[in-house]
Amino acid sequence: MKRMISVIMLIQFLIYFGFSMIIPVIPEIVTELEASTIHMGWLLAVYSLASFLSAPFFGRLSDKYGRRKILLYGLFAFALSFFIFGVFIDNLFVLYISRILGGAASGALYTATTSMVADITTRETRTKYMGLVGMAIGMGFIFGPGIGGLLAGISLSLAYYMTTFVILATLVVAVLKIKETYRPTTSVRKDITLPTEYLLQPVGILLVCTFLIMFINSGMESTFQLLGIERISITPAEMGVLFFIGGIFNAIVQGGVIRRLKDGQELPFMIAGQVFTLIAFIMLPFMNGLFYAGVCIVFLMVGNALVRTLITSQITKEAQTDEMGRITSTTYSMDSLGRIFGPLVFNALFLITPGMPFWFGAAVTVFATFFIFQYYRKRKRVIQ
Repeated sequence: MKRMISVIMLIQFLIYFGFSMIIPVIPEIVTELEASTIHMGWLLAVYSLASFLSAPFFGRLSDKYGRRKILLYGLFAFALSFFIFGVFIDNLFVLYISRILGGAASGALYTATTSMVADITTRETRTKYMGLVGMAIGMGFIFGPGIGGLLAGISLSLAYYMTTFVILATLVVAVLKIKETYRPTTSVRKDITLPTEYLLQPVGILLVCTFLIMFINSGMESTFQLLGIERISITPAEMGVLFFIGGIFNAIVQGGVIRRLKDGQELPFMIAGQVFTLIAFIMLPFMNGLFYAGVCIVFLMVGNALVRTLITSQITKEAQTDEMGRITSTTYSMDSLGRIFGPLVFNALFLITPGMPFWFGAAVTVFATFFIFQYYRKRKRVIQ
């Protein structure tokens, strides 16, 4: 089990390493290609659109054929997407194709890995191991933007070739070390829930929260650097350092706080995470220096680490074994939906005035907190 968790942590690290690495590099690519800045948001959005559309498909396949096959496919396709991005980095159309392929692969990887963790853990230990996997995600956010930003000064393609090699090496490890975790039940259930039906249950409130949280987080990611350029002339290297520091705090929270929580202790820590996020969004419009920007990033990373991981863990506790793939894929679809609209809405608001996206983010944070309370109120009523 520990070996399985370790490999899953490595894979999740690579997913978010690959996604976050592009954040400080995209502005440079768009600038070199002399393209409109709208492509900054769209290159992030198409990745998430592909994830949104593919995740339910892979969720159904994983519940039918198992997690391992989906995992291996996802790793190969993910590596291919980075290789294509590196080779055709001066061709905007092909970059979009690469991002679509990478997004579809990430949907497969998230569904397979999250379902695997749920398969091999109990309700009581799931939050602990989700915390460890979340720590790996935090580490991805540490090294992704940092390496992407620093290597951008050498070559915009170099980081993508490196990532391709690492993912292919992980594929070899997965072939040798990962075993199938899904054990179908002997009796076939007639009432297996469809992905859309989850939205009509109490857990649907958490799925809406997943969308809202990723909506504001991805919107922040796509406009933070633009605000930094506007206010303090921030560079890609400085952006990389800020995300590196924020990722360290994210990993500390995931590995040091969340993994020690017991079943039933999630709510106060979710609310604490929302408070950190709200403070950061209120502070951002007044950015006046690099240290100030760093404090905002730390608050955002800590808040996201607390809320997102605990919500994911709670969602998996609501599913039966033979529909785990469906509910984890539905979660990722909502996550991806947030990544689609977040960059588009926040970039549009930024064009009106640089501070507006972050005031809007603060309002949505309050709205999401209300939904979290509503979930626990309704869940308590169902149990009674």
